[in-house]
Amino acid sequence: MAVLLRLKIILLMLLVSGILLQCSKSLPPGDPDNGGLVLPEGFEAVVVVDSIGSARHLAVNDNGDIYIKMRFAHEEGENIGLRDNNNDGKADQIERFGVFDQRGYYATGMRIYKDYLYYSTASTVYRQKLTRGKLVPESEPEVMLMDDYQNSPFGYSHIAKPLTFDGNGHMYVPFGSPGDVCQSKEQNRMPGALGQDPCPELEWHAGIWQFDANKPGQTQKDGYRYATGIRSVVGMDWNPYDNTLYVLQHGRDNLNRNWPEYFSPWQSAMLPSEEFLRVKEGTDAGWPYYYYDHMQGKKLLNPEYGGMAKRKVMGPNMSSL
Repeated sequence: MAVLLRLKIILLMLLVSGILLQCSKSLPPGDPDNGGLVLPEGFEAVVVVDSIGSARHLAVNDNGDIYIKMRFAHEEGENIGLRDNNNDGKADQIERFGVFDQRGYYATGMRIYKDYLYYSTASTVYRQKLTRGKLVPESEPEVMLMDDYQNSPFGYSHIAKPLTFDGNGHMYVPFGSPGDVCQSKEQNRMPGALGQDPCPELEWHAGIWQFDANKPGQTQKDGYRYATGIRSVVGMDWNPYDNTLYVLQHGRDNLNRNWPEYFSPWQSAMLPSEEFLRVKEGTDAGWPYYYYDHMQGKKLLNPEYGGMAKRKVMGPNMSSL
């Protein structure tokens, strides 16, 4: 069963002795109780804010300002900016901005790239130019990417749009799978339903697309399919030290519900594991055919594709850490 970790009510800044986390100021001491967290030796935490509701992603500017993508739309703005004016680690300014998608679910991405704040709703990636000295950007938002997901012939699900950028002007956005393991639209998540082989969804779903980071008005067709076989992504980042994309994938659901003869409730709760993927151009991470079993340390063929009879291990072109 996929486990989704979300920032809920309390935002915490982790402090490591001698390290300034994206912030040019000296970091304040942690709270006496570390915000209720149990941390490894050498770490401290301070509660920055505890009153804003459910959040998804955040980005920290060089001056210490924090920008948060909230989980749902809000009449005063679905993004929040936080500023600490006296360096005590607490947010003194809390400002909302950006009411765009009143459907307001699966809002996910929040990134700073070349003095622009990029953020996403379920359907759209926006950017605004940051204004020096100002917490909230004063520029008008630009639509960088639009996803008409509601008109997909395969249906839609897993439409979160986290964002990341490489050093060559590219923006990376995932397009999640419309279902669980590529069953037909009519049989999606039905017990015993087999998967489609080949999976027709892979042309436009379950992968990561590369876009021009500076070109407004793009659609998915303007992008390049950088990687495939990745069911659902909520967290991703580009590592500049090895010039590589890293992704956390949410695995398939319902092993016990769909195949109780093969999987106990305990096995279904444990499997599949959520994969941390090192994604190179052309990577195929195996969805919908394979899932990762961390107890066996390998990819296994899904039962929807005859996996209980054929226990095949993943091919060499697939990637998992």
